[in-house]
Amino acid sequence: MNLCLSLTWYIASILILYLAITLTKRFKFKQLNLKKIMIALKSKSKNNISPLASLSTSLAAKIGVGSLSGVALAIYFGGIGTIFWIIIISLLVSINTYYECILGIKYRDPQKYIGGPSYYIKKCLGNKKLSLLYSILIIITYSGLFLSIQANTIVSITNYFNINNHLVIIILIIIVLLIILNGIGGVIKVNKILVPIMLIFYFLLGLIVIVNNYMLIPKLIIDVMHEALNLKSIIPVFLIGMQRAIFVSESSLGTSAISASACDNLSDSQGLIEVLGIYITIFVVCLTTFLIIVTSDYNIINFSNINGIELVLYAFNYHFGSLGGTILSLITIMFAFSTIIASYFFGERNLNIISPKKIIKTIFKLCFIIVLIISCYAKASILWNLTDYFVALLAIINVSSMIRIHNQN
Repeated sequence: MNLCLSLTWYIASILILYLAITLTKRFKFKQLNLKKIMIALKSKSKNNISPLASLSTSLAAKIGVGSLSGVALAIYFGGIGTIFWIIIISLLVSINTYYECILGIKYRDPQKYIGGPSYYIKKCLGNKKLSLLYSILIIITYSGLFLSIQANTIVSITNYFNINNHLVIIILIIIVLLIILNGIGGVIKVNKILVPIMLIFYFLLGLIVIVNNYMLIPKLIIDVMHEALNLKSIIPVFLIGMQRAIFVSESSLGTSAISASACDNLSDSQGLIEVLGIYITIFVVCLTTFLIIVTSDYNIINFSNINGIELVLYAFNYHFGSLGGTILSLITIMFAFSTIIASYFFGERNLNIISPKKIIKTIFKLCFIIVLIISCYAKASILWNLTDYFVALLAIINVSSMIRIHNQN
């Protein structure tokens, strides 16, 4: 981890934790009130995008290969103690997601149901330049880098079957084009169907692994706590856990506010539903990935230019034998694909701050496909480092803006 990236994340971490602690006190640990979260699930939208459809789009972005590769990288570079901090940080900072959803809905465009940090930065703080910068960074991060990681991972995993890379890319382009040409409605419809299927399938796989390895769980819990709280290594383990928690949950980045703004629901209810999305991502997907990896003998192997998915593939082969590669390939393609189209959603929504002209959206679609193609041939380590850096920048802008808004109220 280079100095610039580390420094950026130190700043982002301090701001995120400060806001989370402040909001947790203000809202009296509302992010942990499961009763209110369950009640919020029953709420209904007044427009054609339901609360659960909005949640599905938000989950599609969260449950990408970061839930697979990202967790694997955390274990590989930070050890098993990182999962402790991923869980703790996610529980704490989920209140930031709740607050950004409230702001997103309050300051959105009421006619188009488009909102997010760009809108509350512009309307509440009156800072048009910072609003524009955030929109540009979201487009670069999601429709550029997040997209690149997903596409790159799809190519990496299909190499396991010796499938021609060019064929994979062509198929991917055709499917993505068919969806994005139908606009935001097409993106939401696909995610509404795909996300629940992904979650159920992956949860069942994790359950199989836990049942087959239940004897290892008690010692594993002790080892996780020991590594997470080891004073000699606690800072790097905490920082890696923090990075992966924010990367996977997307809490404090503002994307939940963007998806929540598309739904005409009460801000309190939609905010709590988005908090539930974080818990689903962390406790169903990330924890499942963690258990699948650490109950294998993953620590006997080394990788160069690691994407993270190679480690997950090794663990799947360990648990499921010859079917491991096939199962993981199917999961990876579903996870990555859902994030690809969610990345398009976040990019297009933020284009309105830059320009509402139709020609701009057409150019954006073309650029999206070009980036998709290029990313399939890029070096994985470069993509991950760039993404980590831009995620930290997004968090700094969004959280510092929310702190200022909170202090004004």
